[in-house]
Formats: sequence, structure tokens, C-alpha cells
Amino acid sequence: MARNPDPAKQREWSDRFRRFGKSSQTVADFCRAEGVSRPSFYVWKRRLAGSGRASVKRRQRSASPANSRNGFRSVVITPATDAVSVKVRLPDGVVIELGDDPLVIERVVGQLLQHQADTGAGGC
Repeated sequence: MARNPDPAKQREWSDRFRRFGKSSQTVADFCRAEGVSRPSFYVWKRRLAGSGRASVKRRQRSASPANSRNGFRSVVITPATDAVSVKVRLPDGVVIELGDDPLVIERVVGQLLQHQADTGAGGC
């Protein structure tokens, strides 16, 4: 069952997206400066876009040799009209299915990113 988001949180994220729109930062840099996770950024972007309250343009960072060495590849995100089941395919062939629950996706991706930061690993 879907919950209605807290109106104060909606205002907070709407204001945050306005600041992001005026900044010249990448999503990663902006989230770091705001003290929020990238998964939260995208979950709220989707929530507010569905209600017509947020318009956010994604800033792409040019590919660097470091990005190609660590196993990450460019990803194109296409907004969906329906719920999307998320699958993560690792270079060794392992597939992790996260389903379509934004909270699960946010938590798993957040933990993977935290593990990567903690270990200094180039990939998960």
C-alpha cells in the first residue's frame, strides 16, 4: 500500500531540486553537498515528477579512464510510466533482482555505494 509523502518532505525536496537546477553540479556532487544519498535523490525526483512538482535535468560527467577501469559503464535512464523491476548485472555474471519497490532499491544501492566507499573498491 502506497503512503502519502509528508508535505514538509515534499517541500524540502522541491526546494532541493530548485537549488540543483540552479547549480552547475553533477548529481553526485550536489547530493554530497546536501548530505543526501543519490538513491534518495532519484526516488524523490520520480515521486515529485509524478505529481508534476519537480523538473530536474540530469548532468552527465564525461567518461574518464578511472570510470572504465573500475568496471562501471554508462547508463541511460528512461522514465517509465509503470513500475519497473530493477536488475543489477555484475561483471562476473551475477544478477541481483531488486523488484520495483523504491525503498528496497534505495537501501540496496545505498549499501552498495557505502560498501564501495568504505572499502575503497572500484566496483561492488
